[in-house]
Amino acid sequence: MSNRFRVEDLVVEWRHNARRKRNVGFVFQPGGHLLLDAPPRTRQSELEQMVREHIRWIRHRLRRAKDEMPEHPPLRIEDGALIPYLGSTLIVRWRSSPRAGAERSGKSLLVRCSRGDDVRDTVRQWYRQEGEELFSNLIAGWEHLPWLKRRQVDWRQRYMKSQWGSCSADGRICLNSHLLKVPEELVDYVVLHELCHLKHMDHSRRFHGLMDAHMPDWDRRRRALRRYLSVLLGD
Repeated sequence: MSNRFRVEDLVVEWRHNARRKRNVGFVFQPGGHLLLDAPPRTRQSELEQMVREHIRWIRHRLRRAKDEMPEHPPLRIEDGALIPYLGSTLIVRWRSSPRAGAERSGKSLLVRCSRGDDVRDTVRQWYRQEGEELFSNLIAGWEHLPWLKRRQVDWRQRYMKSQWGSCSADGRICLNSHLLKVPEELVDYVVLHELCHLKHMDHSRRFHGLMDAHMPDWDRRRRALRRYLSVLLGD
C-alpha cells in the first residue's frame, strides 16, 4: 500500500519496506514519477523534508527517466494491435465468441470474446496464464541453489507499475505479469534476483556475490531490462 504527498509541483508516492533497515530508496519510475521505499516507522514528514533538500537532483533524475523511457512505448491492446511477447511480437486477431479465451497461432494471438471492448481483459488474462507456466519453469530451473534445497518457493504474480519483482520479509516472491513482454533471459534475471533475496534480503556484497556466481552476466541483463521500463505503463 503506497501513500502520497506533494512537494511544489511533484507528486511523490511512498511506502514502508520491511527489507530496508536505514536508508530510503529512490525509485524513478517510467513516466517520470518518484516512489520512495522507506524503512518501517519512517514518518511522512521526514520524507517530505528529504525531497525538499534534494529536489534539484530529483528533478534531474526524473527528466532522465522520461528521456530513457520511449524505446518500447506502451500500446493499447485491441484487435489488430501488435503486442510484445518474450522479446517478439504477436498480432491480435479478435473473433466474436460467447466464450472468452486466447491462443497463439504462428505470429498471431487469436482472441475470442463477446465484444471488442473485452479484448484487453482477455489478453491480460492470457498473459497471466502464460506467466504461470513460464515462472514455474524458471523457478524450477533454479531449484539446485543451495539455499532452496528442501524449500518450497512461495510465489505469485500480479500486474505492477513500478517494479519487475519483489520479495517480502516473510519470503514471498511476487513477479510482474508484464514480464511476459520482455525477452526470456531478462525474465530469468528477475527470477534469480528475487530468489537470491531468499538468502540475503538486501543488495549487499553478499547478495551480488550470489548473482555473480550463478549468473555472471546479470548486470548486462539488468541494463537491458531498463530499456523496457515503459512496458510497465501499458495495458
